[in-house]
Amino acid sequence: MFVADRLRQIHNPGKFVGWIIDRNVNITNICFSQCEFCNFCRKKNSPDAYVTSIDQYIEKIDELYRLGGDQLLLQGGMNPDLGLSFYTGLFRKLKALYPTLKLHALGPPEIVYLAKKERMTFHNVLTELAGAGLDSLPGAGAEILSDRVRKIVSPAKASSDEWLDVMRIAHRINLPTSATMMHGHIETIEERIGHLIKLRDLQAEKGKGHYGFITFIPGHSRTRGRSLRKIGCEEQLQQLRLSETYSHKQNNAQQYKAYSGFSPYCRKRDRNARSSCRSR
Repeated sequence: MFVADRLRQIHNPGKFVGWIIDRNVNITNICFSQCEFCNFCRKKNSPDAYVTSIDQYIEKIDELYRLGGDQLLLQGGMNPDLGLSFYTGLFRKLKALYPTLKLHALGPPEIVYLAKKERMTFHNVLTELAGAGLDSLPGAGAEILSDRVRKIVSPAKASSDEWLDVMRIAHRINLPTSATMMHGHIETIEERIGHLIKLRDLQAEKGKGHYGFITFIPGHSRTRGRSLRKIGCEEQLQQLRLSETYSHKQNNAQQYKAYSGFSPYCRKRDRNARSSCRSR
């Protein structure tokens, strides 16, 4: 923790903790991936499967603006019926309705899926999406960047190299990105550190004046009725501090208040962490 705080003071002096107000809206819960840790995804014919409508987006975004937010985190399942034109059309509609809205949307697994579906390069998919209004690319679907782990918990998703390649191209076209880690399941400590090293090395490749990864968000696995283990707040804080020592080339380490589930004791111990407050 001492080392992490010293590195933080170099890049972000003082004791400032910032937050943003944004909203997480799921595009669809239909997904072919069926990851081991996911209680969200549904098959196409499931009775509670959905694709969010424009009217529903309007209702949620209006509420977001009333609360002082201006960013929409758009994620969801990899729906086999939704191609690139669906996403570019959606982004253009939302930008036409809300010109100041920031779209922080999709993630490397969706880019890999769309590239394969449309027989396009990662570069072309990203530039099409950016041209339609994508402002930044979340680091979703990283889980642990170890193919041993991914073959068990998310075998249908992008491989480690594919995830990194998408982010490498996003950095080249100067699309802001974030990086994530989902820990506390079947990974080893060595695999956690390997994950951080891969992110650090990719960040070091970014061009001068390019955004690269603007924040790193470690999150623990929170499953219900699944076989993956749960971790306590002390281990969460240890992982956050370890992450800061490896991600010092990124400006922020971040925690989602609604996601972390930290107890008051944990929050008191973690005053130096960057935080993000999500409106649901």
